Amino acid sequence: MSAASEKFHFIFSHELEDRIQIKIASVDGERTQQQQQQQSQQPINDIFFSNNSSFIRNLSDTKRSEPYVLCQIFSDGQSLCMPVQTSFKSFTDKWNWNEWLTLPLRYCDLPRHAILALSIHEIISPTQVRIIGSTTISLFDSDGTFRQGIYDLKVWPNVPPDVKFNSSTPGKIEPISNHEQILSNHTNQKIKPVASVPTITTANLQYNRKQITSKPLNITWNDDSAYPMLDELSRMAKLIKTQCDGHTINQEWLDQLTLAKTRTCLDKERSNSKSMLLMIEFARTTINNNECIVLYFEPTCNDVLNYPIGYTDLVVYDPELDLENIVESKHLKLSRSARKALDKDLKPTIEQRDKLMQILAYPPGQYLGDDEQDLVWKYRFFLSQHKKALAKFLQCVHWDKEEEVKQALNLLEQWVTMDTEDALELLGPTYHHPKVRSYAVSRLRQAPDEDLLLYLLQLVQALRYERYDLNNISMMDSVTDEQTNSNDTYENFANAIGQSDSTCSDPTKTSSSEVDLSTFLIQRACEKPVIANYLFWYAYVECENNSSAKDKAISDIFQAFVKRLSMTLKTVNEQTQQVRLSIEAQKKFVDKLVELTNIVKRIQGSAKFKEDKLRSLLLAGDDSPVKFNFLNFDPIPLPLDPETKIRRINPDKIKIFKSAKLPFLFVCEALDGTEYPFIFKNGDDLRQDQLILQIIMLMDRILRKENIDLKLTPYKVLSTGLKYGFVQFIDSQPLRKVLERNRTIRQYLQSKAPITNSDDTTQNEIGIPHDVMDAYVKSCAGYCVVTYLLGIGDRHLDNLLLRDSGQLFHIDFGFIMGRDPKPLPQAMRVSKDMMEMLDDERFLDFLRHCFTAFIILRKHANVFANLFSLMLDANIPDIALERDKTVKKLLDKFRLDLDDEKAISYLKDLIDSSIGAIVPQVYDYFHNLLLAFR
Repeated sequence: MSAASEKFHFIFSHELEDRIQIKIASVDGERTQQQQQQQSQQPINDIFFSNNSSFIRNLSDTKRSEPYVLCQIFSDGQSLCMPVQTSFKSFTDKWNWNEWLTLPLRYCDLPRHAILALSIHEIISPTQVRIIGSTTISLFDSDGTFRQGIYDLKVWPNVPPDVKFNSSTPGKIEPISNHEQILSNHTNQKIKPVASVPTITTANLQYNRKQITSKPLNITWNDDSAYPMLDELSRMAKLIKTQCDGHTINQEWLDQLTLAKTRTCLDKERSNSKSMLLMIEFARTTINNNECIVLYFEPTCNDVLNYPIGYTDLVVYDPELDLENIVESKHLKLSRSARKALDKDLKPTIEQRDKLMQILAYPPGQYLGDDEQDLVWKYRFFLSQHKKALAKFLQCVHWDKEEEVKQALNLLEQWVTMDTEDALELLGPTYHHPKVRSYAVSRLRQAPDEDLLLYLLQLVQALRYERYDLNNISMMDSVTDEQTNSNDTYENFANAIGQSDSTCSDPTKTSSSEVDLSTFLIQRACEKPVIANYLFWYAYVECENNSSAKDKAISDIFQAFVKRLSMTLKTVNEQTQQVRLSIEAQKKFVDKLVELTNIVKRIQGSAKFKEDKLRSLLLAGDDSPVKFNFLNFDPIPLPLDPETKIRRINPDKIKIFKSAKLPFLFVCEALDGTEYPFIFKNGDDLRQDQLILQIIMLMDRILRKENIDLKLTPYKVLSTGLKYGFVQFIDSQPLRKVLERNRTIRQYLQSKAPITNSDDTTQNEIGIPHDVMDAYVKSCAGYCVVTYLLGIGDRHLDNLLLRDSGQLFHIDFGFIMGRDPKPLPQAMRVSKDMMEMLDDERFLDFLRHCFTAFIILRKHANVFANLFSLMLDANIPDIALERDKTVKKLLDKFRLDLDDEKAISYLKDLIDSSIGAIVPQVYDYFHNLLLAFR
């Protein structure tokens, strides 16, 4: 074997951003014919999960057949991408596609147990298809290497693919051993190229890291399997794959004879197989003219590494793998000892300063390499004058080294004061030391109530990262200690809480005192009833979030916090006691509202019939089944807007919307006689909508501080449970209804906007007042930028609403972070219908507002990254789906790698492509058809 072939070229999966390619070759073998009852056919959209398993002809039939293959990748039973299918072809003989498919998923996005599901379908009429069979195969084999080359997969007839990891429709019949660790440095040889295989090239990557003795594949087949006809086929296919992968001695003259004979026998065995076999081929990866094996690896992987020895399967674990590296420890001791007093006078060179500035520009949470950590530590005194550098410095500290911790905490007191929004990063899971978290709280204590309310949702989530063993022992004790003397503990705590920042005579002393996050939040709740209201509901929802054992432990923490909040409000003063009573009344009101809507939802009938039933239940008063009089109750703060006190629900103005979740519109009468309409959703998780509306509200606040008012409509949303909550109702019309009744948006605004000033030039030109037109242009621009940055998907004309004032806004944020239920989504929703009323001058205004908002929000990208970092463990659906990639996907939208000029050019290209896009118009057409059949 040549020396060149002994090199092992590989690349880690998380470093490869190319898309996955699969070649669908052909189907061989015999197709069985089964007599089954005729079943109703399903549309093409649902055929991937069809239960139809009837067959009408064999592969050997001469009748024309039009089959196709669907490919999709799954993990843990969840789809990771949209399905991709082969081209439509008509076959009269063998089914042979010989077609490469590019899946909409990258190697770096693949989880360890990703499954490729393939299903064969046949078109039997212009509107009907039926499933022929399916098969699955794991994308990574047992040692964590991505599959390469040709595979013959058994097709299981008449059934859809089983996408669980231990699938009941495996393409490979032999059992797969999965007891080895995820990353195993198995060796391999240089792979010989295979004809017609495309290569995936990646620039600036070269992995030729190790030269290790190769390990031959373990050739086995099923002597006693239930499928003896596949034994010879499997054996020959493995022999060919072993030779192609370079695991046999290379003899050209013998290889030519042997391979030709083996391939002939292999083709014969395929055609004679009693089972259907689907031949597929995985693309090989080539980097700098070297074929590479793709190894699964994630940078944060903590699995034990194992190393196979030579040509054996013996796995040896290094007993010193987890022990201290004495060389590294000595280096740290020398470079970071207390004797390095000269570091105070060190100044970086120009190159080092540029590198430090580059490190400071890293987004929150980005890992720093050892060299970068040493550089930051070396010039820590120089960086202490940069408030943005504190978080980076704290990442460089080895918190298990007592001497380093002592130096870091001393320097923390001397560091220039960091901004409040940057201090949020120090409350994340990366920073555990109580003094660091107390420093972050000290910065939050300087924030006004308005800013604190904007961050309150994330601050509640940060409670899960507190070290309760040191800081909040009283909170944990409250879960188990129910003795009578516990009230004394709460009274003492309440007395301490009463010494707030606003009442303390020495603010300097107060700011330096160490207060943990939970104590700080309860302190501010006692001062501000609005904060107490939202603090209770944000924490109360987390008490229900206990689907797993880990979630149960976090749920117990939040239950203890809620109890601590309640007991503290009860014992501080009369004002806090009233706040506690109002929260209890809100809780009862919400519970009764859930009971009432559950009764209505169980009733069979139309929405109109349900409305009549709901109205009769409200009119029943105290005699209603829920035993609560919604027509006359003691005034309570509305949970959605606690500054508004309500006293009754108007039964004449209720409405039930035509939707799968049946949202209920209630109109409440406030104490001052005004009406407050809100939507109550029962059966919907509103936490994702609540998060997005909070971020939009923050973006609006940032823009307004720059004197930019884009007429956004950040309506209120409050989740009061995992399946129900409140949504503020804004009087408006969906764009679909606007266009149906008026043909254009211009005609709608002309009919709604009153003529008040004949001198208004805009009114004279198009019949729309200037302020209405200005609001429309600004709101279009604002929401185009906001929805693009947050990756909001599923944008159709029913979740774009228009107010009579001209303000356009978005609702329904069920898909965020780039997710969309439809393929080929546009990055931005800007249609011709929205732009048709803008002349050249107003279109330039629209672009100017878009560019201005984008540039301003880019400067605050770290704030949004910090907020989303604190929400990673909140079980928000679209964040939990790809938890480790959420912050990166968010920051990618800001294009921080570009300067302002290039960023504006990039956004301009997005807008131009979105305006001329045809795909969203097609989706709107089919969406309207579906609504018509409801």
